[in-house]
Amino acid sequence: MNSSSKIFTSGSLCLYNCCTGEERNSDLLRDGFGDNPLFYCLIAEVHNHQKPSGKVTVGFAMYYFTYDPWIGKLLYLEDFYVIQAYRGLGIGAEMLKRLSQIAIRSQCNCMHFLVVVWNQASIDYYTRRGALDLSSEEGWHLFRFNREELMDMAGEE
Repeated sequence: MNSSSKIFTSGSLCLYNCCTGEERNSDLLRDGFGDNPLFYCLIAEVHNHQKPSGKVTVGFAMYYFTYDPWIGKLLYLEDFYVIQAYRGLGIGAEMLKRLSQIAIRSQCNCMHFLVVVWNQASIDYYTRRGALDLSSEEGWHLFRFNREELMDMAGEE
């Protein structure tokens, strides 16, 4: 990453990219920027003298901390994105470096994240950096209960 690039903690791109609708914006503001944030964001910016602020946001990472009884504390990378035109410039690598530093400072034992099965470019990117594919290494499957199923189970006696 060149010296004109900068990463800082913020939520503006998360608000811009992750939200649709007023209700989702309200949830995001409450859950990420309230008294007890449930997640954090890193924002990647590059200098752009054509913008009034002098910079443009080109990527973000949304993460939070969780705990696994077999592993201990871990950083969970929920979302990670660099705009296509800025890929290959070291911005993603710098963001992963910063996330790794945050994980180490926070006494995490690892970082977990998901990659959709058809995104081979991302799979290759992470495995080149030493990430293990737990779906093939350990045979894990990801499951989810949607709100409807949660409501049904919550009402069971």
